[in-house]
Amino acid sequence: MRFAMIVVASATVFTAHVLTAQTADFGKAYSFDERKPKTQIERTVHKLLPSIAKIHGASGLATIKAYATGIIVSDQGHIVTLDQILLQKDRTRVVLFDGTVHDATLIRADDKLGVRLLKIDPAGVNGKLQPLWPPAEEQSKYRNGQFVVSLGNCFRLAEFSEKVSATFGVVVGKANTALRYRMADVKYDGDIILTDACNNPGQYGGGLFTLDGRWIGLNMRLLDSKETNTMLSAALPARDLLPYLEEHVLGKKRDVVTKKVVPVWTGITLFEQAGRKSPPAYVERVKRNSPGRKLGLKIDDMIVRIDDFSIRSCKELRSVLNKYKPGDTVTVMWKRGTRVMTGDMKLAEKPKK
Repeated sequence: MRFAMIVVASATVFTAHVLTAQTADFGKAYSFDERKPKTQIERTVHKLLPSIAKIHGASGLATIKAYATGIIVSDQGHIVTLDQILLQKDRTRVVLFDGTVHDATLIRADDKLGVRLLKIDPAGVNGKLQPLWPPAEEQSKYRNGQFVVSLGNCFRLAEFSEKVSATFGVVVGKANTALRYRMADVKYDGDIILTDACNNPGQYGGGLFTLDGRWIGLNMRLLDSKETNTMLSAALPARDLLPYLEEHVLGKKRDVVTKKVVPVWTGITLFEQAGRKSPPAYVERVKRNSPGRKLGLKIDDMIVRIDDFSIRSCKELRSVLNKYKPGDTVTVMWKRGTRVMTGDMKLAEKPKK
């Protein structure tokens, strides 16, 4: 069993072990002997590694890494990963645990989850694929402080039959991305698992597991908050992948629930100059008997926050208000000159003419 030490810097600096293992199903893929796993965590990683795939694409952009990780979810060759720019038709390759390289076809992504399925030809695989599937609801549970292991091709350290990295940490909390201030590359608008296990480039799309091998999450990109200058490691709950996987792997039609969206009305008109990129949310006027007038907003006030959402532009204000419905009460923060003021505003439905 080989070990290496990695020091990672993000919001904090700590060390994590990179642990490797081998599975007999793929034969003698290495030129050196390794001892059998002895501890529980070694046995867990030993069992999970053949279900992890390395993904390589071609982004053409210096700021986008052309590699990631995926989880094999069917013996027909389906692999789930994050939907990134690097995933391009005819230019995406999958490397399995035994080092073999396979062309991958792209299946339609899930825009809400920000994930995509790839498919390789199982007939071209040496041996048998070892898929994982989101566990039953009871098995998918986790708690704060629970030890977890994250498997993925961190920094593209693993090539061909080289084994992916295993980083360790604990679950530090659960958060809803709808409450973020400004986190980049987050498409999913729901609960996510926060962990201090390193989640570095290349690790994205890998799996987050409990020490007994339960698959609880799919690694996301690092959540980057420009407002607080922090970065967080997070994972999509594995159970949330089920509707997408069932539709495209099992052929089960997804129930589509159509909700009637009633826009909210505040009575506030913002100051927006034609042709200018969305400016800060300055108030131009407020209608009588409107929620904005009852709140006490006046001309030239600048709205800077709605509940936990920072408002930097008129566009952001409209986007945030779309998350609410008439009758909801929100806390508004605004600036009037050098003063910062707050108050509650009950949103209404636009009056009929």
